[in-house]
Amino acid sequence: MKLSAGLDRICLALAKAALVGIALVILLQVTARYGMRSPYAWTEELARYLMVWGGLLGATCAFRRSLDPVIVSVTSASSARHQLLARVTLVAALVIFLVPVLHYSFFGPNLNFERGFVWRGMGRSSPGLGLNMALLGSVIPITCVILLIHCAARVVSPFPAPRGDAT
Repeated sequence: MKLSAGLDRICLALAKAALVGIALVILLQVTARYGMRSPYAWTEELARYLMVWGGLLGATCAFRRSLDPVIVSVTSASSARHQLLARVTLVAALVIFLVPVLHYSFFGPNLNFERGFVWRGMGRSSPGLGLNMALLGSVIPITCVILLIHCAARVVSPFPAPRGDAT
């Protein structure tokens, strides 16, 4: 799927940028703390947010490349029944885990939108940077949607060839 590949390129670039950003912010923090004896209050917070965004976006890239942990490897040489079972299990596991997370990102009890995770962040801002917490927390539903798109792409793509197969 082209959508999955395009999202993967964007997520990988953002995850790499977040890693570079973390290194630069921590370098600034250490320099300011020990070199100038005047640490900035916002550096630790920014590094933490970059870690969360970079980690979750990087996780979508790992999932797309099938680098997630598996119990049983299924290849193109596996029987059609095993391939089908692997696809059904993958979809079921992702749906069971991601759909509730996605639901509670937007809705609270009794389908109340104002009690959803993202909406509750709208009225709060981060202490050091003053960023809206909804912006920072939006990575959770974004990651869920991207993982579901990657899952759809994995379901329709063929399984890899067995290791050591020259074809």
